[in-house]
Amino acid sequence: MVLRQLATEECKDGFTCPGVWVDDDDPDHVIVVGVVRDSPSPVPVGPGEVAVRLRRQTVRDARL
Repeated sequence: MVLRQLATEECKDGFTCPGVWVDDDDPDHVIVVGVVRDSPSPVPVGPGEVAVRLRRQTVRDARL
């Protein structure tokens, strides 16, 4: 798996920031890194899922 960062928000190290990533071998899916929302989640989530907060601009920058 080779991941490519599509968009990121600013943070101290520039790498572990909230952002959007894609695996070129599986372009139908993206990986989203964000801040975990409060527990309980404000939106329904299933077992093993989490809701994360990400700036809208980051999603726009990823051109999804």
